[in-house]
Amino acid sequence: MDKRVLMGLVLLLILSACQSSAGEALPLAEEAYEHPSGIFTIPIPEGWRISQGETADVVWLTPPVDGPDLTLVMIAAELPSGTEEEMNAAAQDLLEAYLREYLPYEDYEIYNSAEVRVARNPAMILDFARPLGESYHVGRMEMIYLPAHLIYLAGFGPRAAWDAFLPTFRQMVEGMSFSIQPLMEGAE
Repeated sequence: MDKRVLMGLVLLLILSACQSSAGEALPLAEEAYEHPSGIFTIPIPEGWRISQGETADVVWLTPPVDGPDLTLVMIAAELPSGTEEEMNAAAQDLLEAYLREYLPYEDYEIYNSAEVRVARNPAMILDFARPLGESYHVGRMEMIYLPAHLIYLAGFGPRAAWDAFLPTFRQMVEGMSFSIQPLMEGAE
């Protein structure tokens, strides 16, 4: 195959991948939602409903009846005080418990992870997928670490619905604010 044709196909593939990941975010409500813990606020899409979970720290975000087939959960958990190592171990235990309890399947695979910052707080992103017929069920977990707290956000659904919603999810996370000041790096 001619190198120019091959390069053209590669360029076309890259451009189509960029186009499919860039969608338009849904309009967000004028007023941000404050989690019952009081630890954070987050903008939510207009018309979406909030419902309390089994415990006060768990909140579900539900799209309108004619909205996308998605599931979103927001959790604020306290971490035990102690050393950084003990808090990291507790955060890992919470993450594993959340994965078992709030993801409706066990056969997912994490295909992307990244360490980021959300409003100056350290955070981790985990993108996951599992087969769903001819496509995939995909989503994102975002864990935001605050002093003595862990904020867990997760959203998932069929690939087409999630891909269309991902710009909104990113905008929601970018609009978060916290009542707890972030730890300063290097501070004891």
